[in-house]
Amino acid sequence: MSDASANVYRASWLAWPARLVCWPLAAMYVLCGVLWRVLALPFVALFEGDAAESGMELGIRLLHDFAVGGIQYLGFQHDELPALSGRTRKEGETHGPWWEAKRRLLKSHVAMVSVIVFVAYLYVGLGAQVGWIAPNFKDGQKEAEFLHPFSYAPADGEGHERLYVLGSDQLGRDVLDLALRGTTTALWIGLFAATISSILGMFLGSLAGYFGGWVDDVIVWAYTTLSAIPYLLLLIAISYVFKSNPSISEWYTGTFLYKSWDVSPGLFRIIVIIGLTSWVGTCRIVRAEFIKHRDRDYVLAARSLGFSTPRIIFRHILPNVFHLVLITFSLLFIGAIKFEVILSFLGLGLEPAEASWGNMISKGAGELLRADTVWWQITTATVALFGIVLAINLLSDALRDALDPRLRK
Repeated sequence: MSDASANVYRASWLAWPARLVCWPLAAMYVLCGVLWRVLALPFVALFEGDAAESGMELGIRLLHDFAVGGIQYLGFQHDELPALSGRTRKEGETHGPWWEAKRRLLKSHVAMVSVIVFVAYLYVGLGAQVGWIAPNFKDGQKEAEFLHPFSYAPADGEGHERLYVLGSDQLGRDVLDLALRGTTTALWIGLFAATISSILGMFLGSLAGYFGGWVDDVIVWAYTTLSAIPYLLLLIAISYVFKSNPSISEWYTGTFLYKSWDVSPGLFRIIVIIGLTSWVGTCRIVRAEFIKHRDRDYVLAARSLGFSTPRIIFRHILPNVFHLVLITFSLLFIGAIKFEVILSFLGLGLEPAEASWGNMISKGAGELLRADTVWWQITTATVALFGIVLAINLLSDALRDALDPRLRK
């Protein structure tokens, strides 16, 4: 343990299982990082060389350092993933606030359980997306309507019986398959809608907080007007306009997302709607932090050295407020998933044939009114939704505590 953590440090006993669970994600990061460093070689050779080291030599060294650091991490010989920039920490150099935040996060049992649960959801979603999990979620049997959990469907022509672990719906589809495939839908909406909102809010908040004046007035007017409209009514109105306009769906069916990734027009519509309307909170937070930072000594020093405005904004101030963006991202992730459920429940979300927790809850609500109550579809969807929302909420709380410098210990 380095001098940066001279105090007693004991990671949670769940930190090791969490690292094992996240190993495939780390391997993907290393592979993508190596590819990125290879593609960046020409740019490094042209723009980053100096008298001591040519650009190509620097690029090759950064590629080598990143690859070696990644292999050491994947081989459990090192506890820190290499930076995507390829630059390594020099001997005696402090680890920095992000390493300290990670150290505090690893001490939390709740955070480690949350990481394991969320990564499990992520693997299920990826497996369902590529067809390894629940590939036949759309298939149903007419003879298998409303089967109770752990029931067998009548044998087919070849004498094969199928076990429905969580029962079936009105069309004879496996509820377990629908729930697993619904995980993919939830992750698409949560990750991409939250990413769009975070980038948009971060960019506008940075401009408003740094420049002030008329730029700040315009952006504040925009998000004040947007926030004055009840958010749920705004989502319903925009979703109705998109859904009733067939030209948008016709255009989208020719795009890469639809042809290669099987992202339906309804899913794309919800991602865009939520992503473009939920950036207000992030914008407000980033704007307030930029107002506090723009006149501090390190910003004044950067200006006096002649650094460009984009460099001051995105390389000096933004890293100091980015931890707040991460926290709001987790909240946006949860909100996006929940609003999909609401829109699907109201009939303005995904198409009824698509697998989503919102559609399952919508159909399950009607099934509860049957004489022979069908409770398993709505229960399965609710439990699946509860699991990911709880995991992200707890992880967000732990992340907030880990990134708060007032709680360092």
